[in-house]
Amino acid sequence: MYSSVSQKLFIVEKGVQNFYSCYTSFMKNKFYQDLSILIVEDELESMEELQYVMELYFGFVHTAVDGCEGLELIEKYHPDIVFSDIDMPCMNGVDMLKEARKISSNSVFIFATAHNDTDYLLSAIDIKVDAYLMKPVQLDIVFEKLENILKGRVLPTADEKDKNRISESKLSHQGLSKREYEVFLDIAKGIKPNHIAQKYEIKPKTISTYRKRIFEKMCVNSNAEIIRYAITNHLI
Repeated sequence: MYSSVSQKLFIVEKGVQNFYSCYTSFMKNKFYQDLSILIVEDELESMEELQYVMELYFGFVHTAVDGCEGLELIEKYHPDIVFSDIDMPCMNGVDMLKEARKISSNSVFIFATAHNDTDYLLSAIDIKVDAYLMKPVQLDIVFEKLENILKGRVLPTADEKDKNRISESKLSHQGLSKREYEVFLDIAKGIKPNHIAQKYEIKPKTISTYRKRIFEKMCVNSNAEIIRYAITNHLI
């Protein structure tokens, strides 16, 4: 994915230091440290190399190996930036972006591809990709593109993202079964799993299963989110 010179920057410590110094202004800007980026790449080595560098700059770095997984993570995390290959298994980058635009319209999307295909290019333009780069990608060009794009883009704050997630899942508890909803309310009230199990005369392991289903159906990741959801929607 990258030129031989760029690859050495990852492998040789001196190279990493040189790369670091070249982009000091980018790194010193704490604004970027609050941003999240999703890397979607089916070539594992290329993904790991890019992940290594991005973790120096961005506070949150997620990775996916194909368009299907990429779309799932976009829906889950709403990343500020999506850096994606196009030709991937399960779902290609163009189709992923078409669906992702419905979910996360404010995200910055950058494509990197080895294809010099007019159809790909026209599709990317049609769905308003922010940048389209040809492989092998040089990292200085990646950061130059990001710098230019982010200067003119107002991205949502962490609080705004949280409010959006709550709004999007506002009625998600209605998809729970009767027992799942009861367990959901118990979790929201701070009742311990063992006590919930005793209440319904079932095994604690079964409560863990219910909890997992609730998290999946409501697209939440912690009890704190459950509590916040319940309070926000006046369920407790």
